[in-house]
Amino acid sequence: MDDETGEKIGAVVAKLVQQIIELGLTWEEAVAAFGLAARAAAQTAASAGADGGKDCVSIARQQLMEAFEIDVRVMVTTNQSEGAGEEADDNPLLATALRRHGSKLH
Repeated sequence: MDDETGEKIGAVVAKLVQQIIELGLTWEEAVAAFGLAARAAAQTAASAGADGGKDCVSIARQQLMEAFEIDVRVMVTTNQSEGAGEEADDNPLLATALRRHGSKLH
């Protein structure tokens, strides 16, 4: 993968992970979402006649597994004050709001 493609893919991944954080999905749910998205993209490509009739779902599965071999570093920062975190411990709605709006993926 060249640098330009890596940057494009990284931008998509960052947006998806940010959505996962905001939605409060578990890591298992997030992995399932990525798998479903890969399968949906492959089926869409197959319907559009991509790869001259090759098995797009099989190729997508292989690409998904190969992606697990790529080194990834994630850093999540929050912009909330210390007091807000303590208040959130007693208020689940506040905790959800802070999680959705108080973190940024780098």
